Amino acid sequence: MIKLKTQRFFLTCVVFFSLLLSSCSSIQLAYNQVDFLLKWWIDDYVDLTSEQSQMYDQAIPLIVKKHRQEELPKALQQLRQLRAKVEQPLQIDDGVKIVKDIKSFSRTSINLLQDDAVTLALSLQPKQFTYLENAFAKSNKKFQNDFLKGNSEDRLEKRVEKIIERTESFSGNLSKSQKTQITEIAREYLLDMEVVYQTRLYKQQLIMKTLKKIAQDQPSPTQAKSMINQLFNEIELGSTAEQKEFEKKRDLHSGIVLAKITELFDEQQRKKTQAKIKSWEQDLQKLIQQSSKT
Repeated sequence: MIKLKTQRFFLTCVVFFSLLLSSCSSIQLAYNQVDFLLKWWIDDYVDLTSEQSQMYDQAIPLIVKKHRQEELPKALQQLRQLRAKVEQPLQIDDGVKIVKDIKSFSRTSINLLQDDAVTLALSLQPKQFTYLENAFAKSNKKFQNDFLKGNSEDRLEKRVEKIIERTESFSGNLSKSQKTQITEIAREYLLDMEVVYQTRLYKQQLIMKTLKKIAQDQPSPTQAKSMINQLFNEIELGSTAEQKEFEKKRDLHSGIVLAKITELFDEQQRKKTQAKIKSWEQDLQKLIQQSSKT
């Protein structure tokens, strides 16, 4: 399976919920620590002041509770549908739908975070923008080390290693032949990481520009919310025709890679994948039951 990542500022908070559903060995364990982890994630980018920290101490438990009650039942239903689908190789349309469902889950969660994102954006201080720029630079350096070192074959090999590692976390061990076929799938469908990196830089610049404008102009909360919503839209969908086409292509190719990898699974690997998804369902069921008792 492909783990979707993000380099966004406030959106990292949103996608964090999705990552809990797409990468953790125990969703229940991670979700029950989300109050601490979510605040830590925000602080890692902004270096919260004591006042901002207190705001999130109050806001995050309410956000998580609402998310648990309203969004987890929807996620549970999607997991059940996915488990049924992986009884057979996924079709490309199914793969693309999974990619879009994860993004949709993230965007739905934005609605729970937007008001607090507005409050934070209006209170950001100059030194916090410097901190954010440094956080982006640190993140970009790691990205370069992970994906942009060496020649094209070196880069492909590194990415294939990650795909195989994530796939085996679902399917169990892959054969040498399967790994070779995944390499060929990746060679054909993975996007150029230099283009991905430049897109990443553009989005970071867009984030800085929007947040600085909000902090400097001090618009009304309603206006600031509109500006942040537009920022999220442009990050997710692109702001130019070329960028919009790139984001569509990224979703399509991610879905194709996902579908083609499931075509390689044997019966045992398919059953292991279903068992993994089933374990997530059980975690979500427990979390939903816990929410009904609070």
